[in-house]
Amino acid sequence: LELVYYLSSIHPGILLSGEYRFHKHHSADVFGVALFSGDYLEIGLDWRFFFRGLREDDFLRIGVSFVSFERDDESFFPPRVTVGYGRDILFFKNTSFLCRLELSGSYIIGKPLAEKDNDFMNREAHFTAALHVGFYFF
Repeated sequence: LELVYYLSSIHPGILLSGEYRFHKHHSADVFGVALFSGDYLEIGLDWRFFFRGLREDDFLRIGVSFVSFERDDESFFPPRVTVGYGRDILFFKNTSFLCRLELSGSYIIGKPLAEKDNDFMNREAHFTAALHVGFYFF
């Protein structure tokens, strides 16, 4: 489950992710996100580079995705580029789940998620920042 702060309000949604760690330091992840309100959909691919942190595995993430949203009765599907830094935390040895904390920033290429246009200025939201907290079972 996911909570997204989007267009000045919090929206619940669901995140489905399948990650495969094919090397000690590398993993690939295919994911999809959908808000329950139906305002926003995203599908994408992430690559993570893991390195040893102080106690757990820290990682850097690079991702490419496509975001689907509607505005003014038009549908848009612009690409998004994401970079992030995070940490996987195992609470106990020999467990089948972990907690993942990640701070990321992304840039939407093309049509922005939000626009505000009035007589004096035009604002567009191409850049987004996120804090992800998740529990993953393996």
